Amino acid sequence: MTGYFPPSHLQETLFTASEAWKITDVNPPVQRDWRTRGLLAKNEGWTRFTPEDLIHVALRDAMRHLGLPHTSPDVDLRNAALQAQSWAAVYPGAVGHKVGTNSEDHPVRSLMPSAQFRFAATTTPWQDCASLELFADFDDLREMLAAEDGRSGVAIIDLKAVGLKVAERAGKKLWLVARGPSAEAIALARDAARNGDELAKEALRDAGFKSEFSK
Repeated sequence: MTGYFPPSHLQETLFTASEAWKITDVNPPVQRDWRTRGLLAKNEGWTRFTPEDLIHVALRDAMRHLGLPHTSPDVDLRNAALQAQSWAAVYPGAVGHKVGTNSEDHPVRSLMPSAQFRFAATTTPWQDCASLELFADFDDLREMLAAEDGRSGVAIIDLKAVGLKVAERAGKKLWLVARGPSAEAIALARDAARNGDELAKEALRDAGFKSEFSK
């Protein structure tokens, strides 16, 4: 296989609404409401939650407890969620390896970067919260608090705690390292190949899609 595709990818474990409730303390009616509002990704058939979904639910629940606008579709949680996912991945047993992969040849950190930020925070007025500002550590956070000098209310979410809580409560692996490219990577390569990308065509042929992209 060419270097177009990575040698492995992370396969997400799917969780039921009931499992998501046990993990995040957010019950199914609230989950459905948030999904209807567009706060969670919509899916067809039986509702299933990916690890990313669980993180988003846990983050919005943390916002709710702090009195932040947790149901606002304008609040962008993507960066905070990515950091919390990276923290979740370091929990012992959160990531496993399928047959044909191992931690030496297929390291998790090549598939999910290490977390760069520990905290997410915002200041009053809460209704103007469009995103959560990220802070690397206590020192970084302390600088922000000193700059505010008590003039504003500050809400702080510990992204490490959110990620580790989700991983611990899951009771099973959140991700499995699997050989070869992901379905998403293959779909992107197919689009590129149809647009004339020769490297994508070669990679797809090497991956076994010979008839579709034969020379």
